[in-house]
Amino acid sequence: MLSILILIFILIIINGFFAASEIALVSIKPSDLYKLKSQGNKNAAILEKVTKDSTKYLSTIQVAITFAGFLSSAFAGSQLSGDLLNLLAKINVTISDALAVVIITFVLSFFTLVLGELVPKRIAIINPAKFALFCVPLINIFMIVFKPFVWLLSISTEGVIRIFGMKSDKDYSKITENEIREMIVYGHIVGLYKSEEKNMMNRIFKLDDLAADMIMTPKNDIIGLDLTQPNIKNIIESRYSRIPVFNGDKENIAGVIYVKDLLVELMGKPIQDIDVVSLVRKPYIINKDMKLNLILKQMRDTFEHLAFVVDDSNALKGIITLEDIIEEIIGNIYDEHDLISESSETTSEFRYLFDGDMLISDIERKLGISIESSNEYSTIGEFAKSQLSQLEGKKNKSIIKINVGSIKVLSRTKEKIEQIELKLDQNKMKD
Repeated sequence: MLSILILIFILIIINGFFAASEIALVSIKPSDLYKLKSQGNKNAAILEKVTKDSTKYLSTIQVAITFAGFLSSAFAGSQLSGDLLNLLAKINVTISDALAVVIITFVLSFFTLVLGELVPKRIAIINPAKFALFCVPLINIFMIVFKPFVWLLSISTEGVIRIFGMKSDKDYSKITENEIREMIVYGHIVGLYKSEEKNMMNRIFKLDDLAADMIMTPKNDIIGLDLTQPNIKNIIESRYSRIPVFNGDKENIAGVIYVKDLLVELMGKPIQDIDVVSLVRKPYIINKDMKLNLILKQMRDTFEHLAFVVDDSNALKGIITLEDIIEEIIGNIYDEHDLISESSETTSEFRYLFDGDMLISDIERKLGISIESSNEYSTIGEFAKSQLSQLEGKKNKSIIKINVGSIKVLSRTKEKIEQIELKLDQNKMKD
């Protein structure tokens, strides 16, 4: 009897090992796996290999658990029930064989549930990465041994899934952008992130939705230098560190002058003797539809801080700077020469340019906002035109106040609004 009890105990422990392994492998996060690999852990490569196909390792574990449970039940039912009857007979207690089997099964189920399920799973949940590294070499061996059974279970599982009209997605464990956003919100709720940190992380995800022409400085607002009439004094008075340079008009892009280069020249010669043309660097030109995340990467790789934005016909639309993109993440950046109004000190504004025929639904999706009172209009131009009719006679009749900021009409014809500037007040936007 003692040998049978020891054997059953071993089978329960085996059951517990595989139950804990299942929880640990399922709970391991991609970020944890990456960290383990970067630390050079010798079992990390095996762990990555095993967890690539959840169906295989889950099937292997279930086969092992089933075998362990089957053997423990078989030994208990065939051997211990007779020993129990003999033990009870010595104290003048008589029960049927069926009742003896029920009692043995109940006791076995209790110990299997506690020692073979609950306790091992609790241990695995406490530190899933550590337990996964411990168990994965053995799981890998069992995957090889049980490969025929696993293959049969895998195709059976896939078949049943197809019968129910569901697709088997092997990449279901990949983290999506929405899941990361939800984790950021949850982190803010539990106090891991402050409001500003949460907002900054959410803005980073919007960089691949925003295009260059949405945040650029329009062509008419560019302060630049005309090489046909170069005036270095204008460069100095502009107080900018990089000056766009043109030949005659703003359609003929020449390049950029760095004020630092000019200062070096001023150290060795008088201002009238400086060759402005020699200071002009090649222009960095991008398409108006290029996304901010790509622009940011290219600027970082090419050490550029200012780009000329052109349309599909290579006509200049405006300029965009590295600072413009950074401001999309952290808000307005002011230096000692910026004029900061009283209202600017209490609000964090984000400025975007849109053509009048831009769909309101696209703007709301890209910026993560909801423009109230615009449901009956499809484009931002139609909405702005309807609102302008209510501003006749007012002082700022080209500025439309909305729930998340304001809309300013930049250009229009009698028939339609051609371009608008949308300013979002971060303090008025919902988290």
